[in-house]
Amino acid sequence: MALQAQQTPGAEWLRIRMKQQASEKIGTEWLGLRQVTQYADVSERTVRSWIHASVDALPAVRVGGKILVRRSELDAWLARHRVRPLETIDLDGIVRDALQGVANGR
Repeated sequence: MALQAQQTPGAEWLRIRMKQQASEKIGTEWLGLRQVTQYADVSERTVRSWIHASVDALPAVRVGGKILVRRSELDAWLARHRVRPLETIDLDGIVRDALQGVANGR
């Protein structure tokens, strides 16, 4: 009985370590919802809204009830939504087009 009690903690440690290794392997390519929130420094609600957006949604998969996002797809998606510096936006052109539209009844 004492021998069995000594083996159980080792077996438990091994099971936990194997689970961590599997998680680390998955974690290199796939991020869980919590990891995405930490990576992007946003709330879970925000990430869910990105995933369920009707236009240009963040690609994600559901595996056994868990939402996973590929890190490379998240990086690409974030790059597409990068905020451009104001000086790179042609504000004069936007205003000119809007005024021409109003003048032409559009």
